[in-house]
Amino acid sequence: MGRPRSYSREAVVEKAMGVFWQNGYKAASISDVVRETGLNTASMYKEFGDKEGLFSAALDHYRDHVIGPRYRILIDNPNLEGVEMFLRNVFLGAAKSEYKGCLMMNHLAQKHVISPEAAEQVGAFCAEVESLVETALRNAQADGDIGAEKDTAQLASFVVFCVHGTVLYGRHDEKKHVIPNFYDLIMREIRE
Repeated sequence: MGRPRSYSREAVVEKAMGVFWQNGYKAASISDVVRETGLNTASMYKEFGDKEGLFSAALDHYRDHVIGPRYRILIDNPNLEGVEMFLRNVFLGAAKSEYKGCLMMNHLAQKHVISPEAAEQVGAFCAEVESLVETALRNAQADGDIGAEKDTAQLASFVVFCVHGTVLYGRHDEKKHVIPNFYDLIMREIRE
């Protein structure tokens, strides 16, 4: 019979997520993860298999615990108000001085250095966001809040495209000040 764990798996994943988020998958070394989590290398490999397994767990943790509240906005308010609240939440976060981007989006730009499985996780994240936005826009259209001639699928892609740009601008100190201006532009495109 093996020894019981002396660590919290969730705490380890959360700390590892911070290392990947700060450094990126490729630059995050096993020694960085071991130092940050306090988990020894043997236990890390036993628990997660390898660095890719730990990264996959970190992506899931990010999806469930960090970005989940933003998803919840669109799930609880699948309408124009939900899209407005979602965008405001993204823009407020990106304008903060301590903003370090989105773990998923940061790695979408580095998908050539992550495993195909991790790239699939990131792709599924993007598809889920776009689907939630499209559902909200379709409902807004049915409510008469946006024009019947609008292509809600294309509009959802545009909104997510703008969110991705906001994530990048949020990491660029010289561009943070313009982020709030984009909200009105996006909402005008949705409504008009």
